[in-house]
Amino acid sequence: MKIDEFMLELGSRTNSKETMRAYRQDLERFERFLKSEGIRINQVKRSTMVKYLAYLEALRGRTTSERLSPATKNRRLTIVSEYFDWLQRDSDKTISNPVALMRRPTVQNENPSPVDDVDLSKLVTGLQNLRDKALILIFVYSGLRLFELYKLNINSISIRVRQVDGQKEYYGHGRILGKGSKERNFIIGPKAVEALKAYLLARQSQDANAPLFLSSRKTRLSCRSMQHLLAEACRRLGLNHIHVHQLRHTFATRNVNAGMSMEVLKELLGHEQLTATQRYFKVDAKRIQREYYAAMEYVSQSSDL
Repeated sequence: MKIDEFMLELGSRTNSKETMRAYRQDLERFERFLKSEGIRINQVKRSTMVKYLAYLEALRGRTTSERLSPATKNRRLTIVSEYFDWLQRDSDKTISNPVALMRRPTVQNENPSPVDDVDLSKLVTGLQNLRDKALILIFVYSGLRLFELYKLNINSISIRVRQVDGQKEYYGHGRILGKGSKERNFIIGPKAVEALKAYLLARQSQDANAPLFLSSRKTRLSCRSMQHLLAEACRRLGLNHIHVHQLRHTFATRNVNAGMSMEVLKELLGHEQLTATQRYFKVDAKRIQREYYAAMEYVSQSSDL
């Protein structure tokens, strides 16, 4: 496969390192499959791609759920399809795209799957490693995506003090280059800041430009390692598998139930469209009761009825 040549062209169309990384990993995975089957790229047919989907299921790995999601299958087929489109142009159409006529898995706008408070408390309490605790709490209190958190350096976050009823609360503020290479502000809540300060104090780094989270080899902690440490913590603590994206769902759901507006949540999550944010607005029973009682208190004070 001409992966390097394809990546050069892709690099002229996007400056997203995350997109480049995902394309290369998926294409290298497809190349390994073809080699294992003894199939050359010009021999790939629709039936080959059906077999490839079964191959992906078999290699889903330790940090994934029981089955690959339709969205993941679609993404991997899309990347291979783009490669074949490029190859078709490069070969003067002597190679066709076997993915083009495939029926893709149906992708539904799945409901958010936040981590419930009991499991979240058990997870955070059970994390003894200061780095891992800070990492998980930043996910929960910032709503950052996995690759966004991966890119943070120590100086990506500035600490600000807020006075609340005479008490000081410390919040983290920063700016991140998110999905679609669009910048946005993010905020990290006090509990996450407290954990982060403890981690950085123990680490004693003098370099403000250093990666925020380091591996045991003193290099930037990879996205895969972040997923792995969460999976291992769940296994050790007897919790059902939690995916890092569920922590983002948890951030969104908790803020909705605390009364945050859709527009503000959209900005914090970095969504392009409000429809992506809207799915979180299924208000829980506790909030319904709380707001009803507050409304009734106001009504009773302002009306004789």
